[in-house]
Amino acid sequence: MKIFNDLHINMAAGSAGSYIFRKILIWIPVIVMYIVIFGFSGQNGEQSGGLSRKVANIVIDMAQDIHIISIEDDEKDVYIEKLQFPIRKTAHMTEYAILGMLVYTALLTDGIAAEIGTLAAVIITFLLACTDEFHQLYVPGRAGKFTDVLIDTTGCIIGMAIYYFIYKGIKSRRAADN
Repeated sequence: MKIFNDLHINMAAGSAGSYIFRKILIWIPVIVMYIVIFGFSGQNGEQSGGLSRKVANIVIDMAQDIHIISIEDDEKDVYIEKLQFPIRKTAHMTEYAILGMLVYTALLTDGIAAEIGTLAAVIITFLLACTDEFHQLYVPGRAGKFTDVLIDTTGCIIGMAIYYFIYKGIKSRRAADN
């Protein structure tokens, strides 16, 4: 009987340990995504501008290759300059859409109700965006802006909408199959 009691205690301790491990594991994708965002925000103004310039150049080259646009080489720099701002802001929104979906998934997996989880995910992502913009105040050539916090939060809300429509699509498909 004593052996059984000891085994039961060890199994319970193992269960508690694996429960805590699962709780931590749920949040690892959120942490990794925020580290990626924080890393991009840590780039100085020149590095950040260079990255968005490269992306703009690729977009223009692709558009020319599939004959959407036709521009001369001497005009290319003007188009690159015009594209950098929307590319940068779209990247912000995309990063925070992904972050918002990851936070929401972690909250749901943690047992938070969907309605509360939605609001909590937006609030958490908003606060993370605030810390990111605060961080940028100390990066040379960068500026922390509240408008960027709003853009990031909008990205989160768009991510939550995408999540919702994917969920509804899966749910209706399952209902149709039954």
